[in-house]
Amino acid sequence: MSGETFKVDEKKDTKEKEAGPKKKFLHILDQDETEIKKLTQDDLDDAVKVMRKCAFDVTDKEVAMIIDYKMSFGCYVNRMLIGVGLSWPAHYDEQSKGIRNGEANAIYLEDPAVLLSYEGRGIRRILLKTREDNAKASGMKYVITYLSEDLPKGGLEDYIREAGSQLEKLYLSENYQFLKTDRGILAIKTL
Repeated sequence: MSGETFKVDEKKDTKEKEAGPKKKFLHILDQDETEIKKLTQDDLDDAVKVMRKCAFDVTDKEVAMIIDYKMSFGCYVNRMLIGVGLSWPAHYDEQSKGIRNGEANAIYLEDPAVLLSYEGRGIRRILLKTREDNAKASGMKYVITYLSEDLPKGGLEDYIREAGSQLEKLYLSENYQFLKTDRGILAIKTL
């Protein structure tokens, strides 16, 4: 029987050859012109608008000061700002497991603000990874952020796995460690 070919197989082979290699599912952002760029003062008005639409209580002055650190990024789709990830230098004291005064050795991440119509498309992960890469390139040793003021009973990772927000689960999936502090849950990643 070897060497026999069935008509159905031949048609299938021909169709596959004509169509080329199978295409993988494209993320919806792949169809749009997407750009991640470092925020500048030129982006201030749009950044503040996005943050306010996402229920952040911010002033122009606060955001301008943070943008001046040159560690904040925006996600643009078709040249429209749809996500903002603010960051600034900080000092993480490994001994006391907290943020203290001292020479900057860490980048502090503000929660990313993403417009509702772009939720669920991986924008937070993109902004997180971009800020991590920028911190590493700048010689920072840690990435830190406070997640919640509420301290759960039991293990933090189990709590986040079971009842954490999407953002908390993102940090868990990106290998952050979690500490209970007097200010709440601190997420830390060593670069």
